[in-house]
Amino acid sequence: MSLEMSKFYRLVVSDVKKLTESSVKITFALPEFLKKIFSYEAGQYLTLQQDIDNQKIRRAYSICSGVDETELSVAVERIPNGIFSTYATTKLKKGDVIEVMPPEGRFVFLYDIFDNKDIVLFSAGSGVTPMMSIAKTALTKTNVNVVFVYGNKTKEDSLFFDEIEQLRERYPNRFWVHYVFSQQVWGEHISGRIDNKVVDFIFQKNSNFDIGYYYLCGPNRMVSNVKEHIINKGIHQDYIFTELFEVTSSESTNFSHLQGEVVVSCVLKGEEKVFQIPKNQSLLEGIRSQGIDVPYSCLNGVCSSCIGKITEGEARMAKNETLVEKEISEGLILTCQAYAVTDKLKIEYDI
Repeated sequence: MSLEMSKFYRLVVSDVKKLTESSVKITFALPEFLKKIFSYEAGQYLTLQQDIDNQKIRRAYSICSGVDETELSVAVERIPNGIFSTYATTKLKKGDVIEVMPPEGRFVFLYDIFDNKDIVLFSAGSGVTPMMSIAKTALTKTNVNVVFVYGNKTKEDSLFFDEIEQLRERYPNRFWVHYVFSQQVWGEHISGRIDNKVVDFIFQKNSNFDIGYYYLCGPNRMVSNVKEHIINKGIHQDYIFTELFEVTSSESTNFSHLQGEVVVSCVLKGEEKVFQIPKNQSLLEGIRSQGIDVPYSCLNGVCSSCIGKITEGEARMAKNETLVEKEISEGLILTCQAYAVTDKLKIEYDI
């Protein structure tokens, strides 16, 4: 991670647009000298940081702009007891300044290196946000068909509904939208939730397309179930890309029973610091308690901002929805979910 990528920049909010009763689209004014630093791939996210009620709150939100759009925007949906999301959807206004870290994330649509294959996008709720960036990029940068499957409670709860409809009118022969509403019957669209029957319908309905890649984003259960069903249809997992907007707590391992302390050697930007922290404290929490400003964002093991590399000792993760087996074997770890199980441990962020 480069020095520029781990640095926050103060960006002015150029617009706050209401999407639904509980969500907004935030657009940032990007000075010319920062455009290269803030260049991004479709599907990536921004980490935002703001002082709210005397607390420095940091959260990750997906970019909803296409890569060739002049604006840089994210969408925020208010969640119960969400400090940042409540602030963003009720108090944030045009002209305010927010600290923003350059784009990150590995849930990306690399239109310039992927084969010219059609894509299917499955999303639910606010998981539609990165799909907007991917869909707009695919439509403007390629000639592929985009099958857009979006689940929500009702039409009124659907983020970007008007923009999705505008895209459908603009690309009538390439942009195929299938809404799935769990609490509303509307036109010819599907009632219920995105489940195996919906996946079967999408495969059958679009069987004439040359589909090469599948993107899934939303709640854990939806993403995992859809991925499993697509694999069972004979699609190799390398062609399925996933992003979670929540992590199920039942999948977490509890490390509160760990006793004693660990001697941690932390290497960041070429500087090494050695200190002791309790083993039952996450590595990220322990490192930050020493005043070391290491990268992090969501704190839920989803965004991957806090990845470090264990080069000595061993740590285990309470949750992991991001790293694949090969990365773990190479020593990579989500520090917000990692706990030391040896008496000494060395972690490097200069990776």
